[in-house]
Amino acid sequence: MRAVGSTPLGKTADLGPLLLRVGVGLVFAAHGWQKFDNGVENFEPMLSGLDVPQPELVAWLMTVAEGVGGVLLIAGLFTRLVTLPLIAIIVGAIWLVKTDVGFIVADSPGAELETALLAGLLGLLFIGPGRLSLDGALRMETAVAPVSASAPRHSDVEAPADNRI
Repeated sequence: MRAVGSTPLGKTADLGPLLLRVGVGLVFAAHGWQKFDNGVENFEPMLSGLDVPQPELVAWLMTVAEGVGGVLLIAGLFTRLVTLPLIAIIVGAIWLVKTDVGFIVADSPGAELETALLAGLLGLLFIGPGRLSLDGALRMETAVAPVSASAPRHSDVEAPADNRI
């Protein structure tokens, strides 16, 4: 019996973190750009209404964290570090905005998007950027094997015959 990682689908495992980074990164980059394009000063009153301290500063920090952080996630650069402020933003959004709304609500957006983004960010924090990332290519992430056509991956190695799954 072959190990699961040696199946054709198992050989595409490097795509998982890449797709996760790109999907989550696009959402954050778009939200950061939207805040910047609409004028960060127009985002400040909402934060002020939520009793966020120093809403002017927080609005700029969130805009930069979402915009730059989203782009860095897409590239896979400083991935684990970038997830931390984005996790804080999402937890804040769920706590300050969505707790009164609910998870899935028929007449307004619930917390389902924020929950999915939080899950994606936590996944990236724990599994890392993957081999198909700048972190991997630059060997900045010690848990990531460098991208190389000649380097064997654990999924390319057959399990010994006496190991049963």
